[in-house]
Amino acid sequence: GRGLAAGVCLQFASYATMASAWHVITTTDTADASTKIKEGVVSSKIADQVTEENIRSFYWWEGKVQDDPEIRLSFDAPDKEKAVSTVAASHNYDVPMIIYPETTPTGFVMGELANATPEVAEKLVSSRLVACAQLSGASLAIKTTQEASASVNAVALEASGAVPTWQPIGGNEAYLKWVREEVKLPHEQVVKPHST
Repeated sequence: GRGLAAGVCLQFASYATMASAWHVITTTDTADASTKIKEGVVSSKIADQVTEENIRSFYWWEGKVQDDPEIRLSFDAPDKEKAVSTVAASHNYDVPMIIYPETTPTGFVMGELANATPEVAEKLVSSRLVACAQLSGASLAIKTTQEASASVNAVALEASGAVPTWQPIGGNEAYLKWVREEVKLPHEQVVKPHST
């Protein structure tokens, strides 16, 4: 059957048996944009309730790690495709993150790392093994490829003393394409010589 998994602050495994809904997660940058997305979801009868949470998002942009405040929205929906299209239609980002945990491998994963710090998030993103890392309190949600997850484990273990709990994810095609483009496995990373 189809499984639904948890938001980043909840235990992923506890949702594996809930086959009637998908846990959909997105982020945005303003209260107005958040309200518009929530109203779109509720008015389309995708979900009765949308949970909102303030987070810090870390990602690579213009040659360095960015650290921006964002609002994470999550809700349970019976139809993941309809949920994704509804959120995309009301979203203010060109390439929004609209994801949902899966129960079978997809090539993309979300990891949860407990007791994380902004420094750990920065280290993971600067390693280029992670497309984005979102910090809520001390819980870090990491988005990357399945292929990169073992290398992420090594960096996370060195930086924090722990490894993430991984869950396969699906999502909107544009976001997953962005993750694939942003994640650089060690053999893909170009080392620039120092100029003297």
